[in-house]
Amino acid sequence: MTRFNSPTGSAGWLRHATARSPFLNRLNIHRRLTLCFIFIIALMLIGNGVLLWQLHLISAQVERLNGVNEELIEVQRVHTGLLSAYERLGAAARSEDSGRLLKEWETLRAGLVEDAQRTQAAFSHLPPEVNADQTVLPTLESIERALPSHLDAIRALAASGEWEAVRIRIEVQVQPLESLSSELVKDVTREVEEQRAQATLNISRAERRIFLAVPITGFVTLLIAAGLGVAITRSITEPLGRLVEGSKALARGEFQHQVSVMGQDELAQLGQVFNATAGRLQNLYENLRKSEANLAEAQRLSHTGSWNWDVASRRIFWSAEMFNIFGFDPKTTTPTPENYLQSIHPDDRAHIDAAASELYKGNDAEYNYRIVLPDNSIRYVRTIAHAITNDSGQVIEFVGTVIDVTEQRNARKALERAFEEIKTLKDQLYKENIALREEIDKVSMFEDIVGTSPALQAVLSRVSKVAPTDSTVLVTGETGTGKELVARAIHKRSHRSSRAFVSVNCAAIPRDLIASELFGHEKGAFTGATQQRLGRFELAEGGTIFLDEVGELPAVTQITLLRVLQEHEFERVGGSRSIHADVRVIAATNRDLQAAIAGGTFRSDLFYRLNVFPIEIPSLRERRDDIPLLVEYFIDRYGRKAGKSFQAVSKKSFDLLQSYPWPGNIRELQNVIERSVIVCETENFSVDESWLSRRPLENEVQVELYEKLAAQEKVMIESALRECGGRVSGPSGAASRLGIPGSTLESKIKSLKIDKNRFKSAGP
Repeated sequence: MTRFNSPTGSAGWLRHATARSPFLNRLNIHRRLTLCFIFIIALMLIGNGVLLWQLHLISAQVERLNGVNEELIEVQRVHTGLLSAYERLGAAARSEDSGRLLKEWETLRAGLVEDAQRTQAAFSHLPPEVNADQTVLPTLESIERALPSHLDAIRALAASGEWEAVRIRIEVQVQPLESLSSELVKDVTREVEEQRAQATLNISRAERRIFLAVPITGFVTLLIAAGLGVAITRSITEPLGRLVEGSKALARGEFQHQVSVMGQDELAQLGQVFNATAGRLQNLYENLRKSEANLAEAQRLSHTGSWNWDVASRRIFWSAEMFNIFGFDPKTTTPTPENYLQSIHPDDRAHIDAAASELYKGNDAEYNYRIVLPDNSIRYVRTIAHAITNDSGQVIEFVGTVIDVTEQRNARKALERAFEEIKTLKDQLYKENIALREEIDKVSMFEDIVGTSPALQAVLSRVSKVAPTDSTVLVTGETGTGKELVARAIHKRSHRSSRAFVSVNCAAIPRDLIASELFGHEKGAFTGATQQRLGRFELAEGGTIFLDEVGELPAVTQITLLRVLQEHEFERVGGSRSIHADVRVIAATNRDLQAAIAGGTFRSDLFYRLNVFPIEIPSLRERRDDIPLLVEYFIDRYGRKAGKSFQAVSKKSFDLLQSYPWPGNIRELQNVIERSVIVCETENFSVDESWLSRRPLENEVQVELYEKLAAQEKVMIESALRECGGRVSGPSGAASRLGIPGSTLESKIKSLKIDKNRFKSAGP
C-alpha cells in the first residue's frame, strides 16, 4: 500500500527500472512507444475484465434469487392445489353428490398431476447457483404417485354410494398429503430465506469490490502510463542531450569526445555514427596537422612559400617559408603590400605592375623577378598567382606561391658551362668512338662471328641487309660453319629482337613427332598425348624460329610448313582450329636441296618459299685468312675458362693449323683448340700433331672415298629393301638377305637417311 500511496516514489521507481532495462534500450523508438501503448491498453482491459467479472457475479446472484423465488412459488402452487383438492373433495363428500364428486375428480386429478410435473420441470431447470432442497423432488414424486390412486379409490367408493368410506378415505389418505406439502412449503420457505440472505450478501460484496476495483485499476493504469511515459521520454531525451553535448564539443574542436551509447535504438545508432564520425574527424585532424607540418617542411626544403591576399579586407597571409625567403622575422613583421613592393628590385617593379594588372582582370600570372633582402643581398624568385572571382566575375582574393630559384639559376648557369664542356668532349668522343668501332668491326663484327676475310664480310653484308626485313632466309653451308650464329645475328638486328628466338634441329627429332614438336598437339591426338602442348611456332610468336637441318623434314610436315609460309596459319595435331602465326622463318641445311628435289625427298615449292633470301656460309677452307683470328679468339676464350694464360702460339702448330683442310670447319677447329688448352702446360700454345697428322690431300681423298662407299652401301640397302617389300627383320627381311643383324641395318638405314616405307608397296 505504501507504493500506491506515494505516486512520486512509484513513478520514480518505474522510471528507474525502465530506463535501466536492457530490453527497452534494445528496442527502437517506434517499437518502444508501441509496446507502451499496448501495455496501457492491456492494463485497461484487465481493469474492465475485473469489473465485468464482478458484474457477472452480481448477475449470478440475481439469477439465484429468481431461482429460489421460482422454487418457492412452485412448491406453494402444489401445496395450494392439494389444499384446494382436499376442501373441494370434502365438500362433495359432505353433500353426497356423486356427480359433483366425479366432476371434481377429473379436474383435480388432471390439475394436480400437471402441477406436480411442472414443479419437477421447474426444479430441473433451476440455475446452478440455487442450492435446492434435496427432499423436495422425492416428496413431489411420492405425491404424484400416491394422489391418482387415492382419487381413483374415492371415485369408486362415491360411485358405489359409500360416502362414509369416502369421507374416511379423504381424511386418512388425502389429508396427510396436504400436511406433507405444508411441511414442504415451510422447508422451502426457510431455505429460500437463507439463500436470499446469502445472495444479498454476495451482491453487496461484489458492489464493494466494484467500487474498489474501478479507482484502483484506473490509478494503477495511470501510474504505470505516467512511469512509462517518463521512462520513454528520458530514454529519448537523455541520448539527445548527450548528442547535443557531443556536438558542442565538436564545435569546440574536441574531436576526441565520445558519447556513451546504450541499447540498439535509432539514437544509439546515431550515437555510434557520431562516435565514428568524431574518430574520423580526429584522424583527419591529426592527418591535417601532419600534412601542415609536412607542407611546411616541404616548403622549407623546396624553398617555396605560399601566400593569400583578401582584396576586400586587404589582409595578407604568408607561410613561414615566405618570411624566410624575404628575410623577415614573422614575430616582428606583419606582411603588407608595402613590405612586399619594397623588397622587389627597382628594375623589376614595372614587370610586377604588369602582372598585377593581369591578376585584377581575373587572369592567372606567372613571373620571375629579383628581391632585395634586408642585408642587401639579392635573390631570384618565381611567383605563380591565381585570381579567385565571385559569381559576378569580380576578383575577391588572390592566392599563389613564391619559389626561391636562386640556387637553380646558379646551378643552371654552371650546368650550361658544363654542357658546353660536355658537348666539346662528346664531339671528341664521337670521333674516337667511330675509329674504335671500325677497329672492333675488323676483329668481331657480329658477336661470336669472328673474321675479316672477304668471303665472311660478304656474308655479314647480306645479313645486315636482310635483318631489318621479315623475309624468309635460307642459310646453307657445310656442317660446323656457324649457320645458327648467322641466324641469331639476323634475329638480333631485326625488329623482332625483343621477342623469342626458337631453334629446332629437325634431324634430332623422330619423324613421327616432328609435326607435334613444331605445331603442337591437342589432348588425345595420339597415344601418349595426355594434355595439350604448344608447338615451337606458337612459342616463337612475334619472334624468329630457326629450322636447322630443314632438309630432313618428312613429306607431310613439309606440306604443313609450306602452308605456314604461304598463309601464316596452321593447326595443331589432332585439332581443327586454325592458329595465326606471326613468326619469321630462318632455315638452314648442309644438304644439296636441289639434289633432294630431284630425288623426290624435298618439295620444290617449299624450297622456293624458303629460298627467298639465300645466304651461303663459306667453309673454313675458303676463309683461311680468318684462322689466326679464330685461333686467338678460341685460345683467349677457353684459356679464361681454364684459368690459363698463353703468351704465344708455336710456329709449328700455327703452320699446321693453317695447312689443315678442316673438314669439320670452325666446330672442328674449336674442339682442337679447347682440347689443346686443357692439355697444354706451358705459356706457349701448341697443338698435338697426331690430332692433325693427315695431309690435306690425303684427307680429301679419304673423305671422297668415304662418301663413295656410303653411296654404294645405300644402293645395296635400298635394293634389298625393294626386294623384301620394305621388311627389315625376319627370315625374309633385308637384314637376313644382307647377312647383318636387324639392329645394325636399322642403324644404317637411319644414318643413310633411307625411307624404308616407300619400298613396302614394291614387295613380293
